[in-house]
Amino acid sequence: MKTMAKQRKKRDKSYTGSEARVEKTTVHRYTAVERSQLGQWWHDHGKTTKRVTLIGGGAVVFIYLIVEAIRLLVR
Repeated sequence: MKTMAKQRKKRDKSYTGSEARVEKTTVHRYTAVERSQLGQWWHDHGKTTKRVTLIGGGAVVFIYLIVEAIRLLVR
């Protein structure tokens, strides 16, 4: 049968003295921003919308350039 290692007792005495860390309670104050429905939607989806717009616009420009290049070569 295996013997288990003796468990250390956890310290329950509070630290005192000049080196003891004093924890102050932190108060967080939040204020809500009033937004319209469109403003709230943009806040939630703005980053995704910008990416989709850039990728879609880039694809349209790229396809247009390919079509024009083919049209020049066919002439």
